[in-house]
Amino acid sequence: MICTEPPVSNHIETTERIVLCFDRDSTVSVNGHPEKRAVPIGWIQWWAHCTDIPVWATGNQHLKSEAEIPGLAEAESLWEEYLCNGEYEYENSEFENHIKPRRRDGLRLVQDVYEETFPDEDFRFVAVDDADVSDLSDEGPWNHYFPWDFVTAVESDEAEVEQPPSDAFRNEGVPFNSTDEPDFEIQEQTVTEIKEELRTPISSDR
Repeated sequence: MICTEPPVSNHIETTERIVLCFDRDSTVSVNGHPEKRAVPIGWIQWWAHCTDIPVWATGNQHLKSEAEIPGLAEAESLWEEYLCNGEYEYENSEFENHIKPRRRDGLRLVQDVYEETFPDEDFRFVAVDDADVSDLSDEGPWNHYFPWDFVTAVESDEAEVEQPPSDAFRNEGVPFNSTDEPDFEIQEQTVTEIKEELRTPISSDR
């Protein structure tokens, strides 16, 4: 699909900028819930590549290569190398040395990157996950949706983002495709925006 429409921002009337964060397993159509509706991967691709909405993979990181969007490694790199903050301190992790941060920690990382990079902007972070992370709203501007509720909200025009067109990329599930070197050319717009805002890498005098 070729994006011919101009980029769109928030679907609802708000001064907050929307940032989308997606889990993968039991959430997205590539590995959807066996009994409930999943978010079509084509929707994620359309928001990521045909709009100016930042979209992140915050669950199973295979979604990065499947939807060509940034994930936790890219967020860590921005935090450590461009924001010059050193190693990100996760509150907890599933393994020693924070090899795999728990889902809330990954979401907090994305929030921290945006709020430190754009201190004068207001954000609304939307987490779509089959696990309930709604308690994050006690910590900051988070909205949590279960994937089946998110699909319904988008279709009924009640979500923070508009429904993609019916031919948006592919809306069916796709075969699992793991690769050590995914093509991040398209998703670079999300990471590049942050790098350009910061302008200089860690080796500079910023």
